[in-house]
Amino acid sequence: MKLLDIIIFVLAFVALIVGIDQVITVGIAQSYWIFMFSLALLFLYRYRKGQHPSDSETRPTKQKKKK
Repeated sequence: MKLLDIIIFVLAFVALIVGIDQVITVGIAQSYWIFMFSLALLFLYRYRKGQHPSDSETRPTKQKKKK
């Protein structure tokens, strides 16, 4: 996992926590944008995670030897 991916994930988590706090204090109508920002960061994280060539799907598999 790259440093930028970790930063994006942590920012998404922090935005979610801040959004929950804002819902408790001011209500969902004023804090809706914080949840959308957190969701956008999570989508970006998932997109970037799927782009890495180090995924297990792109690794060559060992083929069995024929007898």
